[in-house]
Amino acid sequence: MNRGRELRKPPPLRPGDRVGVFIPSSAVREPYRSNGLALLKKMGLDPVEVPGIMNRGDFVAKPPQSVVTDLQNLFADVTIRGLWAARGGYGANLLLPWLDALEVPEPKVVVGSSDVSVLLWWLQEHRNMVVFYGPMAYASLAEPSTAVDQCLGILDGSASMPVYFGQPLVSGRTRGRLNGGCLSNLASLIGTPWFPDLSDRIVLLEDVGERPYRLHRLCWQLVQSGNLDGVRGIALGEFPGCFNDPGERQALWRRLADLFAPLGVPVMTGLPLGHADSSQMIALGIDMTMDVDDTARLQPMESGTASAPGN
Repeated sequence: MNRGRELRKPPPLRPGDRVGVFIPSSAVREPYRSNGLALLKKMGLDPVEVPGIMNRGDFVAKPPQSVVTDLQNLFADVTIRGLWAARGGYGANLLLPWLDALEVPEPKVVVGSSDVSVLLWWLQEHRNMVVFYGPMAYASLAEPSTAVDQCLGILDGSASMPVYFGQPLVSGRTRGRLNGGCLSNLASLIGTPWFPDLSDRIVLLEDVGERPYRLHRLCWQLVQSGNLDGVRGIALGEFPGCFNDPGERQALWRRLADLFAPLGVPVMTGLPLGHADSSQMIALGIDMTMDVDDTARLQPMESGTASAPGN
């Protein structure tokens, strides 16, 4: 556990850096692979694919032992400066029983989201690393609406620390280390040894394609399980593909405000993270402030560029 201990920050990526593209979950598809490769190169990076990048598998692309071997090879290779998940889907949870053997001599940039949230939580908690929640290389990164320049600015340290804006649900001001990610994946870990420690955290919760009652049920499960006791704040995403009309969205916000209110922490929604229509990137494992009043803001506490501490 790393409670109260500052996490190790990776050095920023530089033009020409080799970045390993790995497949921890479902199979890669075209044209996302070709588009993603072209975009990584346009960003000035040198993508290096793990063996069998187009493996089909069944509902996971590769056996978990093979994925962990890929990860170990990428972390051990000193010429690889970052690891970028190709896509999500399903399967990252299957890595968890095999990850104890994973050695991480030095922190490297690791990017993922959605199902890969599971791996990001594990790396924070068991390898003491700051990680990056953002578009995946052969999935949403290749979508025209993704905020590619913002993502690159976070990873190479060229951009100032951003402020992420949303809408208020429960007023308040707080500070804490940011954790969280895909809501359905987080709820799936309840009762397992791998549920992340959320005490004193600002918790990001986001998802896609779930109807409002399912989103409410997932949040209800987290609250009733006691796993949100001691959190500092809750930051909700946009939840695209979940609502048939604005009325459904507003009804869910009202119910979630009522559900989370007894926790006594501020709550905001509408963050452009994860499964967002114009997805941005954010670091998990760094200290943030959250201000929710007439507006809602989530802001890193560190000044300067996003990756400056790793320089």
